[in-house]
Order: sequence, then C-alpha cells, then structure tokens
Amino acid sequence: MMDYTKFLAKVVAHRKGNLIRDINALYEKKPSGIVFAGGMPNVATFPIKDISLTFKPNISLKLDERELSSALQYLPTQGYAPLLKKWKEFQTRWHKPKYNDWDAIVMCGSMDGCNKVFEMMINPNDPIMIQIPTYSGVIGALRPLSPEIVQINQDADGIIPEDIAEQCEQRRRDGKPMPKFLYVNPTAANPTGTVLSDDRRRQVYKLAQIYDFLIVEDDPYCFIHFLDKQPLSFFSLDTDGRVIRLDSFSKIISSGMRLGVVTAGKKIVSILSVHMSNSLLHAPALSQVVLYKLLDVWGWDKFEEHFKDVQRFYRERRDIMLAAIEKHLTGLAEWTVPQGGMFFWLKIQGLENATDLAMQKSAPAGVFVLPESAFNYTNTYSNNCLRLSYSYASPEEMDKGLSILANIIRENVKQNSR
Repeated sequence: MMDYTKFLAKVVAHRKGNLIRDINALYEKKPSGIVFAGGMPNVATFPIKDISLTFKPNISLKLDERELSSALQYLPTQGYAPLLKKWKEFQTRWHKPKYNDWDAIVMCGSMDGCNKVFEMMINPNDPIMIQIPTYSGVIGALRPLSPEIVQINQDADGIIPEDIAEQCEQRRRDGKPMPKFLYVNPTAANPTGTVLSDDRRRQVYKLAQIYDFLIVEDDPYCFIHFLDKQPLSFFSLDTDGRVIRLDSFSKIISSGMRLGVVTAGKKIVSILSVHMSNSLLHAPALSQVVLYKLLDVWGWDKFEEHFKDVQRFYRERRDIMLAAIEKHLTGLAEWTVPQGGMFFWLKIQGLENATDLAMQKSAPAGVFVLPESAFNYTNTYSNNCLRLSYSYASPEEMDKGLSILANIIRENVKQNSR
C-alpha cells in the first residue's frame, strides 16, 4: 500500500486520538462489560420510548430495545457497526475493489467528508487540482486552507485528461511540486451535469500514477445518471490506495439525515477517525440506525430498484425543463443536455455579469438561479453562465420561470446594446 506521508498536512501530526472514544468502541464490541469509563447518559432518562418506521412499499417495523438504545446513545466514531458492515458489503458489490486494505467511516454528509479530507491534506500554498466549474460548497471549504489552486477545465464529457497532463508537465519543467490531489465530481458533475466517460476515468487514474497524486472522488450523484450503464468509479479502478471516495445519501435517501461515507485506504480512514473523534464525535446515531434498517430490510435488489425509480424521476424532470428551455431560451442561451444530476448549465448570449442578472434582476422578479461566479474559485474565468435546477419546481413553475427569465435576458441584451 501507499505511503501517505507526503500527502498529509502538518496538522495531522498534532492530532491525537480521543481515549474516551476508543473505550466506547471497545464497549460496542463487548456490550456485556461493566462501564465505568465513558460519560454516557443513561438511556432510561431519555423521553423517547419507541421509534416505529414505515419504508416503501408500506414496510412497517419498530426498533428493538438494543437498536433504540444505539439510536439514542453515543456511537463509535467510525460509525454504527451493523451499518458499516452492510455498507462495505454494498461497496464490494458495486465497485469490486482491487485491493483489500480499505475501510469506511460514516460522516455527516459528503460535504463534511470533503472538509475533513481537505484539512487532512492541505497546508497553505500546497498545490491541488480541482475541476472548474465546481460545487460552491467545495470552493468555500478550500478557501480558508489557502492552497495553490490548479484549475482543470471541463468540456461536455467532463474534466479533460490532457489538461491534467499539461498542467503537471509544466510544473515539472518549472521545478514546481506536483499537486497533492485532484478533486473531481465525476458523475453528473455539479453544476454542469456532465458524466466523465469510463475511458477518461482510466486516463485520469493512469495520470495519477504517473504524476503521483491522489484522487478525491466526490460522487453524490453516483446513482442519478441517465446512461444505460453504471459508470466505473475511480475506487473500482484503484490498485494503489490513491482514491478517497465520498458517497452521500442526501440525493437518494434523505438530505436531512446528514449521512455520507468516506471509503479509502485504512490509514486514511484512521486519520479521519482521529479528527472526527475530537470534533463531531460521530455522525447522527438515529440516522445511522434508520439507514441500516432500510438497507437491511430492502436488500440489494430493492435498493437497486429504488435507484432506477430515482433516475426515472429526475430524467423526466430534466426532459420537462429541456422542453421549456427550448421553448423560451432558444436563441438566448446555449446548453448541453445533462447526463445526470439535477441541473442545467446555460451559457447566456451577450451576458457579461451573471451575478448581477441573478441577484439584481432575476431574484427580485421571483425567479431564483445561480450565477457562474458561485462555481469558480477565482474571478479570472467568465461569468456568463447560469445554473438552473429541475429537481423541485413543478412543470408549470418551470414554464413560468423560464418565460420570466427569457424576458429578463432580452431586456439585458437591449441595455447592453445601447
């Protein structure tokens, strides 16, 4: 396995494990033991005495005494043991990992995982690569860490491997250090909706081996794509332990449960666990127990059926918005039909300041969109694109909203031509 030493931030050496958390983990493995160590409140004092659940399709169940206690009590930092076991089974089935020395840790959503992964690896001025445009939350998490950002461009098929090679070769010629990692959102990228092809994924992984960088694979839309075949994951290509994979349940189970998982080499998971044990302690216990029950009751077949239902729902929403865009914005904007996710990425004709249009014109008119500036790390890029979500608005709202937006764009064009 890889030696991760050179990829780690200096702060990692200063973090030490939380002995109380370690004792709690031991207790979970031996629940018949006598507990004098932890400051666990007695569950008998909690006012919640029963939790019953109903899952699709009308599957009702009740948490038993032990499950209820776990749902209301502190958990081991790495996560609820039955959930971790079940999730590893699913990861093995989905990705068929090529090495054995991997593990997983439950986080408070994949964004929490991103934050902790970034803090684990970035010192000020460390070079890292990110796809541009990229999710605004990732940009917000990176800024306080002050890395040197190497921006990797995208086209209709996602990030461009040749751009990665060119950037790394230029750094080599200039005697600059190689980027520590590449952050990539490969499936249904936010905000562009692109899906990185399997061939490009293989090329990117090969480049990671050649130039010795890690890959942070942030894949919250993994199962919300509109392709005939599930794309390969970087984790499934990984032979070295250089992929840190982030999964999210927000888009497929519940965004309010705040659960995600980081899957990576055991050493990486151990470092993240130390950080977690001295910050959040663990991801929400009730959410973890509920998710485990769902995975356990449904099993693989029902879970896969649920993915198909979710894909079908968003594909239909995409097609409805596409028809409305073609109706109202033809001649005013350019777009590529998204291959997954929840967003259209529109390049507006003659627009120089998407932020002004979104915040000063569109929002006061009751139509809320996001400008390109929200997804660029620096202001050196253009600001003539808008992100529109088709996940929540009704078909009637899509038609009305796009009609209003079209009129705003026309008026903007008139003003600029004066």
